[in-house]
Amino acid sequence: MSIEKQSSVQAGVGVHNGRPVVMIDGVPKTLPIYSPRGWDHRHFLPATRRFFPHKMGAYFLAVSGAKNANDFFATPFWIGDRISSQPLDEEVMPLDEQARAILDADPDTHFILRYGPHEPKSWRDLHSDDLFVTETGKQMDSPSLASRAYWEASARFGQAVVEYVESRPWSSRVIGYWFGLRGEGTHLPVFQRWLFDHSLVMRRRWRAFLQEKYQTIENLRAAHQNQTITFDTSSVPVDKLRGNAFEVSQSLYFQTAEQNQPLRDYLQLSRDLFHAGFRDIIFAMHDVLQRLDRKRFVLYDALKQSMQGWDIENFFNQNESSTFVYPELMAGSGHMNVSEILDDPKLDGLITPHDYQARGIGGWFEPEGAVDSTVLRGKYFLCEMDTRTYCGKDHYGRAENDKEFAAITWRNLAASLTRGFNSYWMDLHEDWFATDSLHAIIEPQVRVIEQSVNWPHADVPGIAMVLDDSCILETDGRGNVLQEAVMWEQKTGLARCGVPYRIYLLQDLDHPSMPDHRVYYFPNLYHVDDRRLDLLRRKVMTGGKVAVWGPGSGISDGSVISPESARRLTGFDFNILNVNYARRVIVTNFDHPITRDLPADTLYGSPTAYGPVLFPRGGTSLGMAWTKQGRAESGISVKDMGEWTSLFTTAALLPADLWRGIARFAKAHVYCDENDIVLADQSIVGLHSVKSGDKVIHLPRPAKVHDLVSGKVVGSNLTKIELAMTGPETRVFRLEL
Repeated sequence: MSIEKQSSVQAGVGVHNGRPVVMIDGVPKTLPIYSPRGWDHRHFLPATRRFFPHKMGAYFLAVSGAKNANDFFATPFWIGDRISSQPLDEEVMPLDEQARAILDADPDTHFILRYGPHEPKSWRDLHSDDLFVTETGKQMDSPSLASRAYWEASARFGQAVVEYVESRPWSSRVIGYWFGLRGEGTHLPVFQRWLFDHSLVMRRRWRAFLQEKYQTIENLRAAHQNQTITFDTSSVPVDKLRGNAFEVSQSLYFQTAEQNQPLRDYLQLSRDLFHAGFRDIIFAMHDVLQRLDRKRFVLYDALKQSMQGWDIENFFNQNESSTFVYPELMAGSGHMNVSEILDDPKLDGLITPHDYQARGIGGWFEPEGAVDSTVLRGKYFLCEMDTRTYCGKDHYGRAENDKEFAAITWRNLAASLTRGFNSYWMDLHEDWFATDSLHAIIEPQVRVIEQSVNWPHADVPGIAMVLDDSCILETDGRGNVLQEAVMWEQKTGLARCGVPYRIYLLQDLDHPSMPDHRVYYFPNLYHVDDRRLDLLRRKVMTGGKVAVWGPGSGISDGSVISPESARRLTGFDFNILNVNYARRVIVTNFDHPITRDLPADTLYGSPTAYGPVLFPRGGTSLGMAWTKQGRAESGISVKDMGEWTSLFTTAALLPADLWRGIARFAKAHVYCDENDIVLADQSIVGLHSVKSGDKVIHLPRPAKVHDLVSGKVVGSNLTKIELAMTGPETRVFRLEL
């Protein structure tokens, strides 16, 4: 068809039926979306054509590379210091060509533009002083967080692409922009376990930061425990985690300000630099759309707080061996106190992939980004459902056949429906949906996404994992402890306990839209002060709720590591072991309601050594810690605090059966007593299982039940759903109350 200039759609984000949705000309939409590989002619057309019969609500168009540049990240809109709203080079696959191919088949669809500010090599060649330098003196192909030149160029590049897109005749179908921050918001040098940047721009910014913070040489020397340091000569720290293996192993994980102030200062500086650079981009995108008088939403790939502790290089690089310590990725990238960014009214929402670890059958669909914190604020969250299949060679959670694909994608869809975000199909670099049988599975999923706009969404009272995204300031900076307590606790225990859970930031507790939950798990609330304690007393320590305190909860008051601050937070007295030591706990008391139904071999923990170790005293001990010298120490204890219940565990990785006992004791509704994956809100319940057999889903109240997979009505006034499942399989139901 001929693409002619039409009046532009008005698009934004609003809340409808309790969930953030896209508003197109004032009409709420839950859009089925497909993102093709928009930089490959051979792939783009065949793959996209398969989605045309589904009448997708939107497609992604991707800004492709520069045709004449020998650089993977080259872009036609940014060469050296030249940034232009008109292409400076030919596009590998022009946006006009992508748009025309789709609109010829589906003229009523919409577009979201996909691009990000990864600088071209031509820019790096001009700005070598702005590139990250390791403590060994190696310059890396990554801009420093302190590079104002990079952040300013990124903001201008964002505006330039918008100006170009909005000049095209097909811009009338554009509803939004996907702006992928460099490294998806995280800092690439930290991927490779380089935390401290010794570049010229960072050295200058480091010294200015110290001058501003400490004001006098005496204050600086006292804080850094260095009587020769000056503002003019202060060097960026070196990473103690890269030191002698024996010395690193003996360095305690929890540390006082006196022990780790240089690390704290560097992480806080990184936070300030990232926040400032990200805000520059947010403001620039908002301003260019205002100037052009366009109503669009802009989503950013960043703020992956639920991935605290991710050792990304070890996971993706098959030739990289695991290390027992590495710098924490999120804090090292400046991703601390991110609620301040999420609260910015100019931020429309986030868009991220989902966690690559355990994403196949039997696993869990968890967005990398801070999804529940975003939805809580009424902002839009999109998650890439880049589900690999037997049609390609890529292996990250690949579906080996149609049955596995159906089980994985229905589970993913149920996760997004019940948590108030939108997932979409994506071909990243292969043609993953290349058979008719796969599209026979996709077709009813498309219809369910469209219909879900009419279904009320509200979280049911379950389990809230509450994250302190500045917790690393109380430590030596290592990330492997958080890998267990945050990332793997989600997948191994919480996701399988039969009670829905959500992940929030600590600051979310004070948000007016924060839903009520029965159990609150604090995996990394190491620092407690009067302000935080007041917040917890108002929001958690009341109403019969159960607070589960992870290892190290309250161990720091901000400057001192002690059992006293932990007692103040949790209500327990503690014995303390001032060493790094592995945490393992065995349940030994089966007389308490929490543990009554547990098997006799309920034990948990891991060989990860960190400390000091806190052992709770007082209350009722539910299990013993297997610790140094066979000491008789409680590893998990529970205490009635009157209006609430306090539970402290010395080890992370609680098993699903134990989480279910805690939730049932807190009077949360248990949907399933087996360790299958349950996904639920007030309107939807799903069950994902790799084990065949008869299953029962217990409903919180009588409801008319619709099977969303088959499209049939199961029954009316049901209090439970009985079903036979052949694993792997996912069943998803709508509850009409």
